[in-house]
Amino acid sequence: MSANLSNREIKNNLEFLTEHLPSKPTAVDGLYQLPKNLSDDVMRTNFSQNSLQKISDHIGYFLGILKSIKVNFVEETNDPRWIASSAGVLSQDNKGTSMPGFYRAMGYDHSEIFLIKKHRYQLKHILAILTHEYTHHYLYEHRVKKDKTSENEILTEIATAFLGIGQFLVEGYRSITWTSDYYNYILVSGHQTHTMTLGYVTPATIKKAIILATELRQWNPKEVVKSFNSLFDKLFVYISLIPYRNEVRKINKSK
Repeated sequence: MSANLSNREIKNNLEFLTEHLPSKPTAVDGLYQLPKNLSDDVMRTNFSQNSLQKISDHIGYFLGILKSIKVNFVEETNDPRWIASSAGVLSQDNKGTSMPGFYRAMGYDHSEIFLIKKHRYQLKHILAILTHEYTHHYLYEHRVKKDKTSENEILTEIATAFLGIGQFLVEGYRSITWTSDYYNYILVSGHQTHTMTLGYVTPATIKKAIILATELRQWNPKEVVKSFNSLFDKLFVYISLIPYRNEVRKINKSK
């Protein structure tokens, strides 16, 4: 189940990242923007590995990682057979469970990202998985990690917000819900509802992390609000950033 972190827990992770990452953590200031032609190319080619590789490389340029990391793409059809083992090898799982993505580092200068597309995943879900896994790569390159696997996964989620790419997680980590398996008993009938979620933290946690990271990274509040798609998210972030916006105005007036 995805964790809903408190502001204090988020701040602790942001402070950890501030202490251990370069003072200029990304090559480009501000929040990342995915070029429309790259996302269109993914849809036009039906999630071709080449189109996803281009997005991965573009994210890398934004973060300051110029060497391309190989992206492997596997598409599930009807059965969730594929998982990534602790060694990073895709294999069958008798329990029928699977991981949506995996990052593995195999010695110096050799890392890979695996993306596993389930039947109901859309582009926003694949982008969220890719963002999370690429952030693993970024933290590995900077030798930043925590001891426990669970803590390191949480750190990676918060790092996406700190680096300016967390907005993909807000969109892609929303619950996927669908109905199936019609039933008809004596007194009741209907369809069974199914829910599938992604991520180690909730979309609400990522939103709070982006808001808290805005002041740390001194981002333009207008650009932060603009990075969200839904009107609700835009309004929530706009209101949450009012104190920071007022502080920026005071500083500008005093100059």
